[in-house]
Amino acid sequence: MKARHTILVVDDELTLLRSVKERLELENFNVLTCTSAEQAIQTLVKFTPDLMVVDLRLPGMSGLDFCRQVRSSANASRLVPIIFLTTDRSEVSKVLGLELGGDDYLTKPFSPAEFIARVKALLRRSFSAEYRDEADEVVVSGNLSIDHPRHEAKISGRKLELSPKEFEILYLLVKKNGRVMTRQFLMERVWGRPYLNTSRVIDTHIKNLRKSLGGMSECLLTIEGLGYKWEPPT
Repeated sequence: MKARHTILVVDDELTLLRSVKERLELENFNVLTCTSAEQAIQTLVKFTPDLMVVDLRLPGMSGLDFCRQVRSSANASRLVPIIFLTTDRSEVSKVLGLELGGDDYLTKPFSPAEFIARVKALLRRSFSAEYRDEADEVVVSGNLSIDHPRHEAKISGRKLELSPKEFEILYLLVKKNGRVMTRQFLMERVWGRPYLNTSRVIDTHIKNLRKSLGGMSECLLTIEGLGYKWEPPT
């Protein structure tokens, strides 16, 4: 992993914020800190970090709303992985965060060692050789073209409005043309690790994809008891 990755940490608990910053700096990371989502949004206008660590319960705009706004933006920050910090141990909170575009979560209080391990694992995945190789590919199926370097999917020239996770799921399905992708495989490949409620997270993204695909949604098939696959139009 290259040195000096930049990490943006957003949390209104000053003691925790200071502690996390010091721990990350010990690992040779460059760290930006914000105490609110509004401040973080202003920071993203000037800087694009390699990873963001965001508390769910921020004052004013919540961490979830911040994530939603970042993922729907047009700038490079929409692709940056996000680790959520939460005091809510309920599965609903965790799944909701993942559906909105989070990549991982940690429940407070957490051990510094686990935190650093999660950060490094997510960065390794984002900057891995496999990811870079895929980033050079363009795949085509009928009128659908997916340009991974530009992070664009188009049908007959019409750009699809997809979240980063929806884009990656569609890319994998089309790339593996005709092969069944299990929910677990998609979860581990797109999010980097399995979660308790894999079915709900994946199914929500598939539902959104079908809306975006319009007439081509019939190519995205549900294989009962297994998962999903892409059948090219005839």
